[in-house]
Amino acid sequence: MPATRVAPMRALIVDDEPHARRYLQELLGNETDVTVVGEAASGTEGLDLLRELSPDLVFLDIQMPGLDGFEMVEGVAAEASPMFIFVTGYSEYAVRAFEIEAVDYLCKPFDKERLSISLERAAQRFHARQAALESGRDTQYLSRLSIKEEEGIVFVPVDRILWIEAANKYVVVHTIDHQHILRQTIQSLEDTLDPKQFVRIHRSILVRKAAVRGLHPLFHGDYLVKLSNGVELTLSRSFRGTFFQQIGR
Repeated sequence: MPATRVAPMRALIVDDEPHARRYLQELLGNETDVTVVGEAASGTEGLDLLRELSPDLVFLDIQMPGLDGFEMVEGVAAEASPMFIFVTGYSEYAVRAFEIEAVDYLCKPFDKERLSISLERAAQRFHARQAALESGRDTQYLSRLSIKEEEGIVFVPVDRILWIEAANKYVVVHTIDHQHILRQTIQSLEDTLDPKQFVRIHRSILVRKAAVRGLHPLFHGDYLVKLSNGVELTLSRSFRGTFFQQIGR
């Protein structure tokens, strides 16, 4: 599939440390899927810029004088809420950050590779939002995966996926004729896919229901799931009940 150019996410950086803002600007400088539209040195200034610029993504420090990062988020109207990636030197706020559905939580110091993982997560959520807006759906399930590869960003429609398997911090997305590597956990990816189309058969495997052609029983309650391309995958006992409940829906 050829590479596809997409409009970049518009990002705002909010951090009271000038060198931290400069470092993030440098790392983002060569990224094609994000462009920085503004910087702020405090939560108060950041909130004003957010209302003025309406960015898609905000890189946000937590401990800042005056209005801190969480207070800034609380001041954002729900209908205009962007995605947030927290960037901080303190790990103890991570749980609270994810409670407000932050895209990611970057602990300083971080490198370009770690930032790239955050950007891929943001891109997935961004494109899910765009697809939901275009279709008028309230539930923001992905209609396609946007996968960053050497030649650019590749769109993979979900109806071309046969199965997805976890591989450490990555997932391998199998289509009829390709394999794509995505830096994301299988759980976070499953949360963005429509459960009417995908079902978990193993702690490390998701399958598209329409690709399932049959089952073959094994010992001890396990099954082999046969896919349309002839691949056979193991349905483990721990996911058997859920599989049989969902496969016909």
